Amino acid sequence: MFGNCSGVCVEQESEVKLILSTNCLKITTFTSTHILLHKVFMTQQLIILICALLPIVFLLVVNRVLFREFFLDLRLGRILHYFAVFLFGFSLHTNDLSDIKQVSSETWLEMANFFLALTYAAVFAIATNNEEDLEIDKISNKSRPLVKESVPLTTYRMISRLSLIVSILLSAVIGIHYFLTILGLSLVYYIYSCKPFKLKRFVFLAKLLIGVNTLISAYCGFLTANGKVNEFPLFWIVFILIPISLMANFVDLKDLEGDRHAGIKTIPVLWGNKVAKNLLAIFTISAYSMVFVYFQTNWISCLLVLLCAVHVLLLFRKPYNEKPLFLLHNSLFLGLISLIILKNNW
Repeated sequence: MFGNCSGVCVEQESEVKLILSTNCLKITTFTSTHILLHKVFMTQQLIILICALLPIVFLLVVNRVLFREFFLDLRLGRILHYFAVFLFGFSLHTNDLSDIKQVSSETWLEMANFFLALTYAAVFAIATNNEEDLEIDKISNKSRPLVKESVPLTTYRMISRLSLIVSILLSAVIGIHYFLTILGLSLVYYIYSCKPFKLKRFVFLAKLLIGVNTLISAYCGFLTANGKVNEFPLFWIVFILIPISLMANFVDLKDLEGDRHAGIKTIPVLWGNKVAKNLLAIFTISAYSMVFVYFQTNWISCLLVLLCAVHVLLLFRKPYNEKPLFLLHNSLFLGLISLIILKNNW
């Protein structure tokens, strides 16, 4: 009897060892497959990044003068604004330091590719806007390529359209939500600035469209962090579409004479720069107030008061300079990212 028990035990022990070795083999196979897939995805994103840079390198080598004209007219501040908003959307879902550390390297490469897609889309948006606003720019922005006639119109159009094609193809390759984002941004900006729509002629509707594009960028970041469409916080939707959209009217301050000449009804055209700046100060204070309501922390409140004061002072500073305001406007979203991460890891 004891002999039989011993045999059974040995048999069971063998079965356990077999199961354990099988499971170990499965785990090893799974790990190896995971590492292999990671390398494949990394390589894929790197190849996409290199291919995305080729048109830029080609233009630089073939025609440096043309490259320089497009680069100087790129308005990097506005591109960085949308990318900062994209990162803000990402931080709304992934804001724990441990989660941020676990973000894969291929996701960071995806983001780099998205920035390039955003840049190519911006070339198209800027070029079409410049063509539409040629008469305005002859008064307000005399350094633009079409005003200086430094780039032939046919070449200008060809490069802008090729840029749009590259941006759409690039975004389609890196992911469906990137593709829809680039498509949405380009479409909204087109109906904002181009005929037969040219909705920027209508004062508050124009900046609402800018707010819609800002929200699209934030949503893209949120979805990149594996958030769901219906999970995006309502508070931040309101924040982007109302105070941030209204704050965006500061871009019209420098174009007063050109917009008036073209019959575009901006706040400065309708009520003058003085009233426009007062209204912008109110919009700015309302945006910072919403951020205060969200965080409700003493040291953050003091920081917000200081930043808001600087923001308003820049509006009224003489001579007026748009660049510091753009820098602060972009920094607002970068600051929000930092505050959200601090709030969740303090």
